Amino acid sequence: MMRSSPVGVVAVAFVGLLVAAATLPAACRAEWVSVPDTNDLVIRQVGQFAVLVYGLAHRKDLAFVSVVRAQTQDAVGGGTNYRLVVAAAKPAGDGATTAEYDCLVWGVPGSRSDTWKLRRFRKIQS
Repeated sequence: MMRSSPVGVVAVAFVGLLVAAATLPAACRAEWVSVPDTNDLVIRQVGQFAVLVYGLAHRKDLAFVSVVRAQTQDAVGGGTNYRLVVAAAKPAGDGATTAEYDCLVWGVPGSRSDTWKLRRFRKIQS
């Protein structure tokens, strides 16, 4: 009677795992899709949300002006990622100064506002 060596059993199991891993489908990554109408109600609301949440969290006095560019992506696990460039104004005495900000927001359209998340908000250096 032949006995299997522990090393041989481990090697066979490892090869089996490699074969199984090679046959699994590649992870599906959703592509970013450009939004042609940045005045779309949902897109504007996402931009307003980003400016409001950032302003409240960082005690910055910013006012939403517009969405300059927008892209969406289906998020893993549900919801939608929104990658926006928004224009926001900062009051400065006589006139407001406007700057553009790169934003990343996750949310589910039609859900409560407390389920949305601002993932990134940073000023774009001009």
